[in-house]
Amino acid sequence: MATFKYGQGSVVSGTNIIISDAVTSSGNTDFEIIQPANTIVEDVIIRVIDTITIASGDIGLIMGYSSDHTGSEAVNAPDGLLDGGTELPAGTVIKASSATGFDLGFATGSATSESAKGDFKSENTTLYGRISATTAASAQGKLEVCVLFRHFHGV
Repeated sequence: MATFKYGQGSVVSGTNIIISDAVTSSGNTDFEIIQPANTIVEDVIIRVIDTITIASGDIGLIMGYSSDHTGSEAVNAPDGLLDGGTELPAGTVIKASSATGFDLGFATGSATSESAKGDFKSENTTLYGRISATTAASAQGKLEVCVLFRHFHGV
């Protein structure tokens, strides 16, 4: 016979990082965020605080669990912030989605056999991020990266 244990339900919380001089001269800007225990990454939202201007090119974001900042398990959007453009204006807010390379979170339930998603972490884990640009920036800008985590109860 099944037994039941009731809890208050899962909650979502977020953490953010403000990155000044976010885009360097055709280089990478690496950052880290701690993912709390018993969570999945539910959303990643990027807000442009100060305008970023580059020669025509791409600005991208990847996030994952590789300490060399090359993992893309959470976000894989090498041109997801700007694709073939020159400016990312202040006030722009981008929500990482499947269209911009977001591929974590919930299983679809439509497969004949599901596998565990790699973003559920039972212990505090470092999430490594990288902002990249394909051309030099004349205005390096400032970004806020907000990561939302869904918390589950430890059992």
